[in-house]
Amino acid sequence: MSASPLAAAFAPEPSSDAIQLPAIARAIAPEALDSDEVLLWTIMRAFEVQASAQYRLHTPVLAQGKAEVGPTLLHLAGDDRPLDESILGPTMAELVESAAMAGDEGAVLVAQGLVLERVRLICYSTLARLPEVPASSRVIAGALEPISAEIVARTPGLFASVCARTGYKPFSLFTEASDDVLHKLDAVGEGVDEIFGERFGLRFADIVGDFVADLVPACVELGMERRKVMSHLAGALMGI
Repeated sequence: MSASPLAAAFAPEPSSDAIQLPAIARAIAPEALDSDEVLLWTIMRAFEVQASAQYRLHTPVLAQGKAEVGPTLLHLAGDDRPLDESILGPTMAELVESAAMAGDEGAVLVAQGLVLERVRLICYSTLARLPEVPASSRVIAGALEPISAEIVARTPGLFASVCARTGYKPFSLFTEASDDVLHKLDAVGEGVDEIFGERFGLRFADIVGDFVADLVPACVELGMERRKVMSHLAGALMGI
């Protein structure tokens, strides 16, 4: 496999503070994955490598737990071609491009910490428990789940600190930094269902439902009005 130059450039550096992935997950060979699994982990690798780069640049405290994630997924799915040649290629490229527009701490905490990290957490949690998913991928997902869970748990406090320090209203910062990412996220839904729905039982409507159910209370705890948050999400995510 030829590794993506961008992925290789932003592969996280090891950190003594990083959560250690279980050896069983790190020991899985790429040859153990079938073509659908390779595509799945190519997608998650694109997400994870970008998140790690943005965390390291703008909120390093969240980067520590990701140190082994990028290298592990690069080892398993380091070639972009499965994604580029799939129906998800164009919409995933647009989502990654949208997330890349987050250029400061507050925007990264929203686009990655509040939104996409939560999506990753839900995907890992779901994949680890779906019987249709091959055992190798269930192991990988189960290993990644607590790493994303820790970042999701730490993000609200960091977001609140940014708002207090900058004078930004929480809802204003949230909507400004999440609107385009949410629209681009919604656009991948059809492809996710077509590729992974029947094979793995992974359906976009279920992911979005769990995402909204988890995100809304977090936003309310940050001082946002539930009605306004729901309205914002409904305007971007057509499936809710």
